[in-house]
Amino acid sequence: MSDPAAPPLPAAAGGRAATRAGRRLPREARRSQLLDCALKVFAERGLGRAGHARIAEAAGVSVPTVFHYFPNREALVDAVLDRVEEFFISLARQTYGDDGTTRDRLVAHGLAFLAAADSHPDHIRVWLDWSTAIREHVWPRYLAFQERLVERVAEAIETGRRHGDVPATVEPASAARLFVGNAHMAAVMKFAPESGLDLPDQVRRAVATLLAAQSL
Repeated sequence: MSDPAAPPLPAAAGGRAATRAGRRLPREARRSQLLDCALKVFAERGLGRAGHARIAEAAGVSVPTVFHYFPNREALVDAVLDRVEEFFISLARQTYGDDGTTRDRLVAHGLAFLAAADSHPDHIRVWLDWSTAIREHVWPRYLAFQERLVERVAEAIETGRRHGDVPATVEPASAARLFVGNAHMAAVMKFAPESGLDLPDQVRRAVATLLAAQSL
């Protein structure tokens, strides 16, 4: 069976608010606009350096306006991470449907990670930065988010074992952790184009290796 194309990617929550500075917006539209700007600023400057002033500048509003919607730095960071987390959970949700084999679905999920680096680079950059924030208060939340991804992949692998297209010796949780780790590395390599690697082919090889393993 031929490898599937990556599934359609979920749109960024809220969309881009094409507004001029100072224009009055409904509360939810303004919050969405500020989150769009915050996501971009966090992607450019990192979780530890982005703040209310930069986001106000990017959005063309006053600093107090940003504080009105996000009263402190923790609320701002949490809102951005909410958006990033929902993007990746939605990506997984769209991938694991009823069609195709387990291999098809895992390959599609891996290819979707690669496609997201082109279509939603800010989400990918924030995710990669978040994954290294070991000393930050956001680290426990990252571990919980990663577990949600691992559980979704493990469910797909367990379903494949029940249907007979994944060897019974493949342990779903271990294989799922390796899959998420490989997806993370593939996303990193998207920002290192000089590597010369055929990343889609690397995804297919990684999935084939996971599902052929006799013990994990």
